[in-house]
Parts: sequence; C-alpha cells; structure tokens
Amino acid sequence: MIRTVLRRLGWTIVVLWFVVTLVFAMVVAIPADPARAMLGPRATPALVDAARATYCLDRGVVGRYGCWLARLAHGDLGESYRSKRSVGAIIAERAWPTAQLALAAIVLSLLLGAPLGILAAVRRGRWPDHAVTALALLGQSAPPFVVGMVLLDVFAFAFGWFPIGGYGDGGWDRLHHLVLPAGTLAAVGVATYARTVRATLGEVLDEDYIRTARAKGVSEAQLVGRHALRNALGPLVTLVGLDLGVLLGGAVVVEAIFQWPGVGRELLQAILDVDLPVIVGVVIVCAIAIIVANLLVDLVQLAIDPRRR
Repeated sequence: MIRTVLRRLGWTIVVLWFVVTLVFAMVVAIPADPARAMLGPRATPALVDAARATYCLDRGVVGRYGCWLARLAHGDLGESYRSKRSVGAIIAERAWPTAQLALAAIVLSLLLGAPLGILAAVRRGRWPDHAVTALALLGQSAPPFVVGMVLLDVFAFAFGWFPIGGYGDGGWDRLHHLVLPAGTLAAVGVATYARTVRATLGEVLDEDYIRTARAKGVSEAQLVGRHALRNALGPLVTLVGLDLGVLLGGAVVVEAIFQWPGVGRELLQAILDVDLPVIVGVVIVCAIAIIVANLLVDLVQLAIDPRRR
C-alpha cells in the first residue's frame, strides 16, 4: 500500500515537471521581448536591461530554465503586465470564488446525478430508465453558454428569482448568487454522472453474487445500497476527481456570463489584454489542480477497492 502511494506521488512529480517544462518551452517560443512587454513601449533601454537581468532574460535557454524553476519553487509567478501586481496574489485572490463554484457544481451534480443513475439502473428497460437516458443526452448535448443564457433568461429576467450576476456579500446572499452559475456547470455533470452510475451499477447488478443475494431474500434496497453500489463507485469517483480538477482551473465561459470573479474570468481578461504572465500562471495552477485531483482520485480508489492494492 505504501509503495503504491509513493509510486503515485513520484509520477505526480514527474507530470508536474513535464507541464512546467512544456509551459517554459511555449513561453520561449513566443517571438516577443517579455521585458519590453512588461515595461511598455516608453521604457528606457536601461530599465529594459535591468528587467532582463532581474528575470534572467539575458541568459541562455538553460540559464533561463534554471531561473524559471527556481522562481516557481519559491512561488514567484512573475508580475502582471496590466496591473503590475504579483501573479500569485492575483490567482490567490481569485482561487476561492472558483473553488466555491466548483464545489457547489460537484455537490449539485452528485445530489441529482447519482440518484437518477441508480433509479435508471434499478428500473432498466422501463420508463424511468428511458426518461433518465433522454435527460442525460439532453444535458450532455447542451453547451454551457446555452444553458447559462437559458437559466438567466428564465430565472433571472423572467421570474426574478435569482440575481443576474455578481459574487454577493456573503452568507445567504452568496448562495443566492451561486445557484445559477453552479446549476449551469452541473447540467453536464448531472447527465454524465447519471449515465455513468446507470452503466456501472447495471453491470454490477448482473453479477452472480447479486443474483445469489437476491435469491436468499435480500431486499432490493439493501442489495443496491450495501452490496452493489460500492462496487460501482469506481468510475464515478474518477469522474468527480477529473471534473473537480478542471473546474478548479476556472470555468471561463460560466464565470464570464455570470460575472463571477474567479480564475476563469481573470484568464479571459488576461487573454484579451495579452497579459502573458497571468496566462502562464493560470495554466500552471490549473495543471497543478488537475494533477492533485488525479492523485486524490487514485488514493480514494485504493481505499474503496482493495483489489487495486
């Protein structure tokens, strides 16, 4: 068990190094002078040379790479061209709103998707199964920006039940502002989780030990809850981990539609302003979030499935 965990940690470090190296290669390949872009067109040659020396831009590729790794190891992601603020401070400021949105979307997807998948698996071939399948196909086919605009038009403009956008002032007001963006992100999650649970649980319910337990008189609720569901959780846990990593990186479209002050909205603004340090910083943070989420998924899989040990 310990050897397996250490091996997964080692591969996590290797993947993280590969991502950082790939980002560095992309930055070096850009045909632009970072020092000139940072200081602006009116900067004097002396200031440009000083910036190059500070950020190791006057060295060769190997020297710049070593300086790049050293700065990342100390948490230095550079300075924003637009706001002249630390990229680390900008991402840290935007990370908590994105985390709230991601966790709310995951919880909502699980609360709705898992029960629908269980219902479809238990009632296979009947109308609940067909209804859940149709709903899942509809949810997976609708792009997030379409779902977001429909929710805005119906629940914000037409009925006025929820605010059009913004972050809220905390407490219940924050939850009130969180419903529509989280629901938009959860639309695809509910559909995906329902189909996954339906497929995996349906396979488990066809196993011989389930037939034996049913023949012994075990109730259907105990059969599903105590025997079948745990063995069907593996793919669902994997999906949750992958979705959490991606959502923590920032849901760009949804945050832009609902004016949610998260990492995704900051990334969109950085792309429009060609703010390279912010773009690179967000990419690295997103990669770290996905890598850590995958590691947590592997550890949870080891805990719930002894065969993986």
